[in-house]
Amino acid sequence: MKNYIAIHTFKSEALRVTYLDTVSQLSPEDVVAAVTGPKAVCQMTWMGIDGTDNAFCFWKAESPDAIIEQLGDMNNFFDTSCHEMMDDYFDFSMMRS
Repeated sequence: MKNYIAIHTFKSEALRVTYLDTVSQLSPEDVVAAVTGPKAVCQMTWMGIDGTDNAFCFWKAESPDAIIEQLGDMNNFFDTSCHEMMDDYFDFSMMRS
């Protein structure tokens, strides 16, 4: 699978609030299951604390379409732009002494 950074832009503030409320009611296992499939697996997610309309996720996936497919009904809350990343990266935390 390839590396992707996905930028999920909420369609409105109301949908962002509804999404956060919905996810907060799920168990961690249910959240993991929702973003884990045979063609796309979310590795990490970040969201600003200041009411930003974006969420950023690191995915391992076969293709951008596989990410969209895995998101399923979550696509009702936001639009997603997927960006393929190189396999090589710098982990600066490992370089610090």
